[in-house]
Amino acid sequence: MQQHLSGDTEQRSGKRQSIGKRKLSDQGESSQPSQRTLSELLVNNSNHHDHRTSWQNSSSSNKRSRFSHSPSPSHSSSTASQPVPPSKMYNFSGSPPKNKAAFGRSVPGSEAASSVKPKPFKAGVRQVQNQSTQYSPVVGSKKLVVKNLRSGARSTHEPYFEKVWSKLDAALTAVFEGREPETSLEELYKGSENACRQGQAPALAKKLQDRCKEHVAGKLRPNLVTRAGGGTDVDTLRAVIEAWTAWNTRLITVRWIFYYLDQSFLMHTKEYPNLRELGLNQFRSHIFSNQTLKPKILQGACDLIAADRGARTGIMADSPLLRNSIELFHSLDVYASDFEPVFSAQSQIFLTSWAQEQASGPLASYAENSHRLIEREVERCGLYSLNRSTKQKLSEILDQTLVSEQEAVLLSEKDILGLMRAENKTALKQLYGLLERQYRGVQLKNAFSSYIVEEGSGIVFDEGEDVEMVPRLLQFKRQLDDIWRDAFDRNEKLGHTLREAFGHFMNLGKKTESTGGTDNPKTGEMIAKYVDRLLKGGWRIPPSQSSKLEQLADEDAEIDRQLEQVLDLFRFVHGKAVFEAFYKNDLARRLLMGRSASDVAEKNMLDRLQKECGTNFTHNLESMFKDIDVARDEMAAYSSLLRERDRKYRPPVDLHVSVLGASAWPTYPDVPVRIPSNLAASIHDFEKFYHNKHTGRKLSWKHQLAHCQLRAWFPKGYRELVVSSFQAIVLLLFNDIPPTRACAIRRSRRQRDSRTLQSLACAKYRVLTKDPKGKEVAPTDEFSWNAGFTDQKMRIKINQIQLKETKEENKITHERVEADRRYETQAAVVRIMKSRKVIKHSELIAEVIEATRSRGTLQPTEIKTEIGKLIEKDYMERAEGNQYKYVA
Repeated sequence: MQQHLSGDTEQRSGKRQSIGKRKLSDQGESSQPSQRTLSELLVNNSNHHDHRTSWQNSSSSNKRSRFSHSPSPSHSSSTASQPVPPSKMYNFSGSPPKNKAAFGRSVPGSEAASSVKPKPFKAGVRQVQNQSTQYSPVVGSKKLVVKNLRSGARSTHEPYFEKVWSKLDAALTAVFEGREPETSLEELYKGSENACRQGQAPALAKKLQDRCKEHVAGKLRPNLVTRAGGGTDVDTLRAVIEAWTAWNTRLITVRWIFYYLDQSFLMHTKEYPNLRELGLNQFRSHIFSNQTLKPKILQGACDLIAADRGARTGIMADSPLLRNSIELFHSLDVYASDFEPVFSAQSQIFLTSWAQEQASGPLASYAENSHRLIEREVERCGLYSLNRSTKQKLSEILDQTLVSEQEAVLLSEKDILGLMRAENKTALKQLYGLLERQYRGVQLKNAFSSYIVEEGSGIVFDEGEDVEMVPRLLQFKRQLDDIWRDAFDRNEKLGHTLREAFGHFMNLGKKTESTGGTDNPKTGEMIAKYVDRLLKGGWRIPPSQSSKLEQLADEDAEIDRQLEQVLDLFRFVHGKAVFEAFYKNDLARRLLMGRSASDVAEKNMLDRLQKECGTNFTHNLESMFKDIDVARDEMAAYSSLLRERDRKYRPPVDLHVSVLGASAWPTYPDVPVRIPSNLAASIHDFEKFYHNKHTGRKLSWKHQLAHCQLRAWFPKGYRELVVSSFQAIVLLLFNDIPPTRACAIRRSRRQRDSRTLQSLACAKYRVLTKDPKGKEVAPTDEFSWNAGFTDQKMRIKINQIQLKETKEENKITHERVEADRRYETQAAVVRIMKSRKVIKHSELIAEVIEATRSRGTLQPTEIKTEIGKLIEKDYMERAEGNQYKYVA
């Protein structure tokens, strides 16, 4: 019997696997089922020996032609046809056979086991020939040993390798020349694989490496060097990229052919690179590293970047070529070592030249163009796959050339002030962004502070626009807040600069006629008067805000919002005494004349002032509100008394009186007035009522604060005139003159009378006529009743012209504030000296400033002046060591 065990497991991929030694171990005797089964199988198959033998002989040639890939040793036909008896095939002893048979059986006492030679096998075929005979199982451990056949002699491999390489070499020539190989890729692959399996992988790798070097160094490089001599750097770069692309394409085919060599040998050895590295190394070593080509390749890439930047190089921008160039540097692994240093040096030169050229222009243009340049550089890094390290180095170069080297240009105070005056927030934002690249944005504080003080001082000391001071300051504050928020990115230090500079000019003082020769800040007075206009309802919506504010239906809410804006300015005022004095005067007029637009708004403003300045600041203001409530109760009691009287005992004029405490209210001078008899009778009746109710009190009448309602007859109809007390006294004088006579009255030389006559004869409502006509009143002017006066309104309010009176009152108020500040300073010094007894000059100055801070910041020179006055008054004296001593 002949039995075949095929060891050729050739797969479709062309790979083979060899079968190693296989062992079948049997332990025990007849109890082992595997041993009995094998014995029975050999016995049962003995009857088919002739049939198996003939099948083997007839098919052995076909097997050899189908599976043979290498020459096999020659053998005689007689040997190949001789059957091997079973005793020569299997070995069940505990040790392997001593002969060279594929399968052998060694039985103790048998001499045939050592004399029979094994039949040689064809390549890739393992067969076992067996001649069935009867045998007796032996007792003990049994082992089945399977061994590989020995390959043919090594001398027979060399001719085969040379034959395979000749085909591979011809195929490489065709591939490198761009042609299709004559031999199929499958056959080339099998030849490469067989050579590797025969142990020729190192030789095959060496020949392949030399062949690639011969093509790259012998053909590609000379051609590229020749082309580089007659073209630009960009042309050289383009030719190298074309050669690189073609070389990569051909390497793909080479890798297909030598794939088995690459995977089984090159990937596991350090002596030779794999096929991918082989192609890169050859191109990098012989083409890119060439002394002629390398500078041109790198410069060509830099020229393309310069063209993309818009530099005047005479080279057209070529994005695809530039992108392929960067990919080439990445693929050859020369990006960081060769390209990046050259690119950084070229960028340094370009950006330095660009910054110097742009810095000669306007600052706004420089900031804008710099931002565009930075954006393009960053975009280029991402678009062309530049390394992160390149982007970092480029960013450092940009910071150095655009910011550090141009710091004087960026921080030019003149140019920055120009941008701020023009409210160019876009340019300021770009300027700040450039400086912040090196954390220098805070260096704008000097220019920012100068602009705030300069512009703010111009608003404060513009005497022709005093009335518009607060609206202009509010607009200026909004502008600064917008710059700080939008342009300076809410920088904390610049925000502190804004507040510090704004507070500085808000508290600047200047000795003028309107301030009574004092240096009191003007802002406190104007803020108080602006609040007075708001609370009287005299505020007008600016045209720029009318469309927005028309949507607000709640007037109280709108007034409240505007008061909150005014308080933003009020917080910058250090000396609150000026504001307090003027606010107190205006509040008194609003309360006495009933001119407040909203009681709710008045109380809200009072609450805000209490939160800002404390209860001491608002104590007198709260007392004024309480006095008004008490006066209303008094007037209600008086009116009740009048209603109980008989009509004939009632006073001829309806009188409304507000009795106020002198301590909380402003001080008003007593003005002597000749009161008409009917009005004097009403006043006398109220005094009698009040003295009967409150004994020991004295009433001081302030006629300049009073106002009257008169019913006037004109030939064209009756009208109700709302006038001041002085205007009413003047008009009542004309009642003693018959209307049919031409009447006249000469103006007195008193200034107050002049203003009164001017308001009645030269203003909008002219109930009197002046001869001669004109807007000014002279001592010789004559006034008469205007019989032709008419107006569409039934009730007419004639305002008192109080321009000169206001200046006089302002001067008096400023002088009083100045005096109060001196007294408060002296009182603070005395309190401190009384508690400390002895104190140094510097310590006393510091404690006085801290004690009077709520009323405004005092200057050391002012405190020193008051100290000298106290020394003259013997409250204190000088001591040794620059000290002061309290005198009890």
